[in-house]
Amino acid sequence: MKFLLYTTFSGRAGSIQLSRPAVWGPAVLALCVLLSGAAAIGYQMGKVPALAASGPDSDQPAWTAALQEQRKDLARARDEAQNHLNALALRLGQMQAQLLRVEALGQKLTEVAKLDASEFDFDQLPAQGGPADPLSGEQLASFDFMQALDDLAVQIDDRARQLEMLEQVVSARELTQAVSPSGRPITKGWLSSYYGMRTDPFHGRREMHKGLDFAGNKGDAIVATAAGVVSWAGKRYGYGQLVEIAHGNGYSTRYGHCHEILVKPGDRVEPGQTIALMGSSGRSTGPHVHYEVLQDGRQINPTRFVRASR
Repeated sequence: MKFLLYTTFSGRAGSIQLSRPAVWGPAVLALCVLLSGAAAIGYQMGKVPALAASGPDSDQPAWTAALQEQRKDLARARDEAQNHLNALALRLGQMQAQLLRVEALGQKLTEVAKLDASEFDFDQLPAQGGPADPLSGEQLASFDFMQALDDLAVQIDDRARQLEMLEQVVSARELTQAVSPSGRPITKGWLSSYYGMRTDPFHGRREMHKGLDFAGNKGDAIVATAAGVVSWAGKRYGYGQLVEIAHGNGYSTRYGHCHEILVKPGDRVEPGQTIALMGSSGRSTGPHVHYEVLQDGRQINPTRFVRASR
């Protein structure tokens, strides 16, 4: 049996003569293997130029540019995230410092005002509640840092409201105390005549004494018993040299029989301020101050105000 062979490498043809049928099978098989291998090698060798012509080298500049742009985008995103994180951390620190200042001020005001500490407890978190609003897993996962800021904001707002209430309470109390007559109108001396019915020292008849008399030495200090504005400073019948102070809330006080007046109408005075010097002007038997407390223009008993202390 004869086979013709032709190769593309040499361009020549040849033949193989197989004279024995016993070797046909192996020979044919070997020939098929040989031809298959040659065909595969030829196919691969023909494919290499095509790959070389259209392979990755031709797209490498575009790939490199895209990769560089992605790196730049990543760097920008990283920088932006870091800036946001730094800003949030700074905000958190500021809120913490603000909260510490608010708490310190609240505790100080509570002590100064002598309020019940349990009423304004700055160490306890504000009571909160209400139905839950279901959140997605992503929201919960990204909630941690913002939750810290929100919690601080709630605490600061609550502290601020407490301080506003506390300030109002303290201001009202201080204002009430400042404008309410309290204590004695002298720095030294003694009580020489009470409020109420007494025997008049000039004619001996029973008459109403509408104030308290505090005796002392001529020139002793006479002091205001509450803050206010001087509404009268001068001579008045029966009182001699008189100082009258309007305190607000319907209250006013009078200081009679002065030797010398140290204030004038329109002056603002504070509790304990010296407004005059003790004397015996007007209808008087000796150095003293006739002290009256008026409410809505009517004399009332000053005793409870004298006994009160600030």
